[in-house]
Amino acid sequence: MKRWILPAVALLIAGAIAWPFVFGNSTVEVKGRTFTVEHRTADGGSMSRHTPIRNRAALGKNEAILCSFDRDRYQYYWSDGCKAGFDIAYLDAAGKVLQTGRIRPPAESKSYLDDPGVASESEARHALFLPEGSLENTGLAAGDTAVLSSDLTGAAPPLPTITVGGRAVRVVISETLRERSRGLMHRPRMSKDEGMLFLYPRDASDPNLSFYMRNTLMSLDISYFTGAGKFVNVVSTQRAAKPSEGTSITAPAAGPAQFVLEVPIGWFKENGLADEQGKPAKEIALELPDDIRKRAGKAEAR
Repeated sequence: MKRWILPAVALLIAGAIAWPFVFGNSTVEVKGRTFTVEHRTADGGSMSRHTPIRNRAALGKNEAILCSFDRDRYQYYWSDGCKAGFDIAYLDAAGKVLQTGRIRPPAESKSYLDDPGVASESEARHALFLPEGSLENTGLAAGDTAVLSSDLTGAAPPLPTITVGGRAVRVVISETLRERSRGLMHRPRMSKDEGMLFLYPRDASDPNLSFYMRNTLMSLDISYFTGAGKFVNVVSTQRAAKPSEGTSITAPAAGPAQFVLEVPIGWFKENGLADEQGKPAKEIALELPDDIRKRAGKAEAR
């Protein structure tokens, strides 16, 4: 889901975010070959677990990245400016390979908004990134087991939890122009009671926020909240028949808003939070942890 970008700001590009890359003593053994692991766990809801190869050059031949979560969940990754190719294996909690794939930098002529990425077809506990070609070199395939060193098997911190009208939602946070522009594009599914929370530094009232459905594979409830947490409205938005042409399907805010929450379509009505017109069915508050509120104040402006 991409935020509607007006011509006046269409050329703005989010600054690159550099994450530290640290390889310690953690290892994963794949078909008799050992890789040293950079482990991504605690991220405070930022995108570091969800964009582990952002602007990344090639891994060394015996290096790997492991992204871990506290529970099985549908996962999704894309190239995000990477400079090399990466093989990916989705793993369950015991290290069993559920699915494999490959992520490569898009052609120079291709927009980063059009990179389809690789989505897990089932809920997974880990995502293992290996140097491109490792799948062929090792013969790793679905049904095999990756052996994780003992320090990699503990529970990872959960995603941040917010509440909407008393209902809990675990969220991935988008707070830069690049993250908000990409949003939930190309993702075919989300786990139960998960969503994406878009942060802006202040209420936007001139013009109001509006999102559209280009490259969006899920039908969504797109909801708006003021900086004070007041529920403005929700637009239940069906995916386009041809998602690449979904720009004309829009979901506008009904008033000034600072926070935007996207969840699977029908969530607000199922929880009795909105009427048929997408207006609040009752007094509803968006409750955010203090750290997310502080981050909102530092989010990139439109």
